[in-house]
Amino acid sequence: MSCKYNKIVAAAKSAMSAKTARKYLLVQSLPSEMKKERHWKTRSNVFSAIWCEIEDMLTKSPKLQATTILQYLINRDPDKFKPSHKRTLQDLCKNWRATSGADKDVIFSQDLKPGMQSQSDYTVMNDLSITIAGEKFDHLLFHFMLPYSLWENASLCYSESFASLSKGYDDAVWNLGGVLPEHRTDNLSAATKAAGSARVFTENWQEVMDHYGVTPSRNNPGVSHKRLS
Repeated sequence: MSCKYNKIVAAAKSAMSAKTARKYLLVQSLPSEMKKERHWKTRSNVFSAIWCEIEDMLTKSPKLQATTILQYLINRDPDKFKPSHKRTLQDLCKNWRATSGADKDVIFSQDLKPGMQSQSDYTVMNDLSITIAGEKFDHLLFHFMLPYSLWENASLCYSESFASLSKGYDDAVWNLGGVLPEHRTDNLSAATKAAGSARVFTENWQEVMDHYGVTPSRNNPGVSHKRLS
């Protein structure tokens, strides 16, 4: 096998081209040894003089994008600010949001355990424009699932009523062959009712859950990752 062929094979095994390999052989240095330490910034910060103004804009409008701010600055002072400054401003805005921006919700991932909980919700099917004999068939599906195993059951219904909720749950657990210790719904009126500023389970839904020996739970309105018992 020729020396040239050996070099090509060695270069391929090192995930580099033969041309690059020849360069390193010629200078007799490793790639890490050829890197020069850099002591300068690739872009100057043209925004340092007006950063207080930009920071005030971000404080008043936290969702304001760097591209919008930059376009405003370009219109105001086209000789100083250019479209090429977009990356610098984006980095500055990103860093400001991380260090000085509004606090974000802390979301903990759900700790799903087998055999502990079932969940249900409704899915409106009207947007699919399903027809029967040429007539539009508006309906919903009661969707029951086990979040750990992803076992699912669906039943046809026409409204988010207590009748469809209780029947859908009955059908699902009979098809499943058992119940889980907890069942979670959202705050639909078929399962919950207003009690002052809070919502509690209706007597009818609580009776269904008691019949099966199941503890009902519900989601926090608008924050589905937080649970309310």
